Amino acid sequence: MKRAILILSAFYIHISWYAAAQTDSSTVTLSQCIESALTNNPSIKEAGNYAIIAAIGINMARTGLYPVISVDASGGFSNEYRLGNDYKTSTARLTADQIVWQNGKVRSSIEQARHLQEVSEASLEACKREIIVSVKTTYYTCLQEHQLYQIALDNVSKAELFLGYAREQYKIGTSRKSDVLKAESDLAEAKFERDVYQNSLKREQNELAMLTGLSPDRLLTLDDICQSNQITTTNNQYDSILTIAFHNYPELQAVSNLGLSQQAKIKETKAEFYPRLSVSAGYDWNYNPVLQDQKGWYSVLSLRWNIYSGNLRHYRLQSEKIRKDINENQTEEIKSFLLKEVTNRLISIKEAKNQIALTQSLMKTTSENLEIAKAQYKAGTGSMLELTDTRLNDLSARQKNIQAIMTFKIALANLERLTGTNYENK
Repeated sequence: MKRAILILSAFYIHISWYAAAQTDSSTVTLSQCIESALTNNPSIKEAGNYAIIAAIGINMARTGLYPVISVDASGGFSNEYRLGNDYKTSTARLTADQIVWQNGKVRSSIEQARHLQEVSEASLEACKREIIVSVKTTYYTCLQEHQLYQIALDNVSKAELFLGYAREQYKIGTSRKSDVLKAESDLAEAKFERDVYQNSLKREQNELAMLTGLSPDRLLTLDDICQSNQITTTNNQYDSILTIAFHNYPELQAVSNLGLSQQAKIKETKAEFYPRLSVSAGYDWNYNPVLQDQKGWYSVLSLRWNIYSGNLRHYRLQSEKIRKDINENQTEEIKSFLLKEVTNRLISIKEAKNQIALTQSLMKTTSENLEIAKAQYKAGTGSMLELTDTRLNDLSARQKNIQAIMTFKIALANLERLTGTNYENK
């Protein structure tokens, strides 16, 4: 008997655990959406491939530090010495060429490639952040539309309840027919609003599915993280957040590295004003039946200096310096953008926090007023118009509270996009 009880208990625990696991797995979290988007989004893959190409570019630039080794071979027929018959000839050459000096031109090329690789990494990070903020915004909007839809369902239930009140009061003669008509009209309006929020929720779920690569069916149940996290917006923290944004904003990092790459490009262009010193070494072998075999080693130190090319190098240097000025202008423009956006995001966060507090207080008042209006209407001392007004006021307060919370979280996500710092738990 005891054994049977133990087996049944174990079976019950297993079933309960399995059901809980199934429930948990059906709920999609924000982290899962972000991870799926970063894995499946084609823009991320494209930026990642450009980063790989840029890394290969460094290796390509480094090849200038190594000698170029080549082999030439040829063979044929000749009657060069008019001996009355043709004869065979052949030659072979093994050569190694190495640039020794040109005022650091190759080193400048490698430096350019390194900074361009950092540009591609920053662009990849910017792409990731853009995807993350898009997923967060859409995720929060889905939660908002879902909760607004739930509120609209509750509103329909209340409208149906109030219609029942009106019909009951009309039957016993304590209210007028107009109250019933008013309640029926309110119910139709509530149902219309419910359908609007339902369709809006479906659109947002479809948008989230496009971003994450997940099927819309998997996104029917999202993890509700509708909490008003706190973030202090004092002047000191503002300065700190601005410093972090200047340091971490990937677009600014990309432009800064472009500037460094451009400086290296200017060095490379200036190096072309200097002579190029190179060394060559090799081995020659020639076969000719008329002559003795010709073979032997050789080494050559050569100097090449392009003295005049129609001022091409001067014009090229001018254009590279202008590109450097353009890059500096872009850097200042991004810094001004960051200054404006960080300020605006912090203002939005502070405004949303205040709206959350106000709407929470407003919800308490409208909820109490609704209960009072219901009691008064049941007692025959209130009107359907008053009951409808209090219901709509309570509905509006709840909607505004949800919207304020989601506005707060979206503003927080946009601030994270600028700073690269997660403020969710701060």
